[in-house]
Amino acid sequence: MSKVPLLSDFWPHGAVAQSYGVLRPQGFTERAIFIVDKEGIIRYKHIHDLNELPDNELLFPVLEEINR
Repeated sequence: MSKVPLLSDFWPHGAVAQSYGVLRPQGFTERAIFIVDKEGIIRYKHIHDLNELPDNELLFPVLEEINR
C-alpha cells in the first residue's frame, strides 16, 4: 500500500474539526474518521461513539480504491 497522509486536529486548534462538524461545544472532537481523496471529496466518513475503538481494517479497502 502506498503512503497516506494523515491529519489530526485537536482543541484549541480545532478549525478542521469545526469545519467538518465534529467539534463539540466542550472543545473536544467526536471520534471521527474521514477519508478524503486527492480532489478533496470525502470517500469515507464515520463518527464513532467516544468509547468505541474504530476497526481500522474497514479503512484499507477504501484507501486502496482511491489510491489506484
